[in-house]
Amino acid sequence: MSVPRVERAWREEVLEVLPSGCSRRTFDALYALGLINSKACEELAIRRDIERSIRKGARRVDAFMEAADRFCCSYEKARNIYYKS
Repeated sequence: MSVPRVERAWREEVLEVLPSGCSRRTFDALYALGLINSKACEELAIRRDIERSIRKGARRVDAFMEAADRFCCSYEKARNIYYKS
């Protein structure tokens, strides 16, 4: 089964923050059972991507645009996710 590029991007980001005991296989099994909230995972990945860009010196507006491009979403969605509490 082919995983879309955007989904692959947020999966990789989520796997980075999971404890080392959680394998890709475990994550995929839980995802297949519908036990993982893909929207929350996507938001986490976008927020971390924006924060990483800002730490590297990018302006917020540029970080939002880059994240929107990387995750195939709108600038407004990326901005809203960043400022969401």
